Order: sequence, then C-alpha cells, then structure tokens
Amino acid sequence: MKLNQTLINLLSEKAGRDVTTANGAEYLRNDIEAVTGESLSRNTVKRLVGNLPYESTPRMVTLNIVSKYLGFSSWQLLQEYLSGRISDFNVEDVFIDLTTQPLDRVVILRWQPDRYVSIRHLGKGRYEVEESRNSKLNAGDILHLSQVAQGFPFMVKTVERNGESLGTYVAAKKLGIDSIETEGGE
Repeated sequence: MKLNQTLINLLSEKAGRDVTTANGAEYLRNDIEAVTGESLSRNTVKRLVGNLPYESTPRMVTLNIVSKYLGFSSWQLLQEYLSGRISDFNVEDVFIDLTTQPLDRVVILRWQPDRYVSIRHLGKGRYEVEESRNSKLNAGDILHLSQVAQGFPFMVKTVERNGESLGTYVAAKKLGIDSIETEGGE
C-alpha cells in the first residue's frame, strides 16, 4: 500500500528532497535509519512511496518507524495529528512526559478489559512495575518509556525481565489507556 500523498509530502519535507524517485527513496531509507536507529528494506520504502506496486497494508512496526522518523511516538498519534484531533499547540496537554517525572513517582495506568499497572520511576525514563493485574507485565519488570496519554495505546520501548530484554510492549491498542494517575515522588 502506498502512503497517502500528505504523508509522502511530510516525508519529502523531512528528507529535504522528493522521496518518490528511486534516488529519493534510497535517501529516505538511509535517513530513516540515521534518525530512528531502525531500518526498513529498500523495497519497503519504495512500496510506501509508490515506486513498487503493493496491495497489502504495511506492518504496524513499519508504520511506527515512519511515524518515529516524522517525530511521532506511534502511528496512531501521527494519524490523530493528521486528522486534526491534536494540534501543534496542545500536544503537551495530552501527553505526560515520563522522563521528567520525579524519582519514585508512581504512575497508575488502567485500560480495558480490567487491566491495571502501577509503575515507579527509577530515573531517566526507567520505571519498575510494582503491580500488574490482567496484563502481560510482571511485578519487577523494568520499562523504558518516554510518554503516556489517556486515549492512546500504552507503548513501552523496551521491557526488561530478570536482566533480559523482552523487546517492545504495546497494550490498549484499540481503545487506549482509560485513566492515568500519579502519586508521590520527590
């Protein structure tokens, strides 16, 4: 599936060149990797900008990488921005920056169906799961994350369990986080 023209225009603007040409698509592929630290295949980028035919929908991981390149933490947030639900002026009102929370600040997240996670800030955007009900996270897991927002998915960059990285974790994909509470901290 080719991205819509608005997204292609945003990619061209970010890359500083027309990304719909063969050379432009290759430049975009390299720039995406330089900016995000994540790579997309040459053919994937060509499909996204319309240089190669492709009828299937791109994988969510691909769309999230494109979103990250454009400065958004997720595909959903980029879509919300493009649909006008979030403007450049109120993004900070919607999101909680978890990297700047005081040490020992507890953040409690709830989402459907009946999910609950309580996490404590360890510093530098690292949170330890104190309690987890009906989620795949366990008490003691270390989460690396930068922001959360009510109504958006709970996206964790990396989960560490017993010193081992489990990779990215995403919850509340369809309906988003129902509520966010904060307690304590220095």
